Formats: sequence, C-alpha cells, structure tokens
Amino acid sequence: MSELLLSLSAWLMATGILLPLAITLLGHSMQIRQEADALHLLYDRLQEMKLTPEPLEDSSIERNGTVFRVKVRAADQESRVKVCVEFDGFNKTSSSKCAYPE
Repeated sequence: MSELLLSLSAWLMATGILLPLAITLLGHSMQIRQEADALHLLYDRLQEMKLTPEPLEDSSIERNGTVFRVKVRAADQESRVKVCVEFDGFNKTSSSKCAYPE
C-alpha cells in the first residue's frame, strides 16, 4: 500500500510540474503560428499593391480560428501608405504587423 501511495505521489508531482509547462508551450506555439499567418497576409497584400495601381480596401480574413484585419493607411504627407495586419493574439492582447510597400 505504501508503494502505491509513493508511486501516486510521484505521478502527481510530475504532472503538477510538467502540465503547466506543456500548457505554456502550447500557448507560445499558437502565438508564433498567428504571427506567421499575419506576416504571410501582410506580404500577400504588399504584393497585391505592387501589381494593382488602384488603392486596395481594408479587409478581414479568418485563418485557423483567428480574424486578421488588413488595413491600408496613409503614413505621412508624402503620400506613402502603410499596410498593417492586426489581430487578437492567443493571450487576448491586440497585436499588429506593419510594413511599407516598396
């Protein structure tokens, strides 16, 4: 009986230590996936802007359960534009990736 209790306590201690680490790792993995998707959408929009002369409108795209908002904004008075992809991250914080077309 004591061996069973010792084994059970060892399993509980291992689970108590490893489970939170696994959950944190899963969260970081999801965050990296969202950032990669945002960068892909950003560069896709930049390529579209190079190929089409007319200005593009803002849009929302859903990928892997995350809604990405693609916005084209005036950056300065020199008529330059900036493209931003905004999304709500895994930990419910708002994130964005921005770039200027060449």
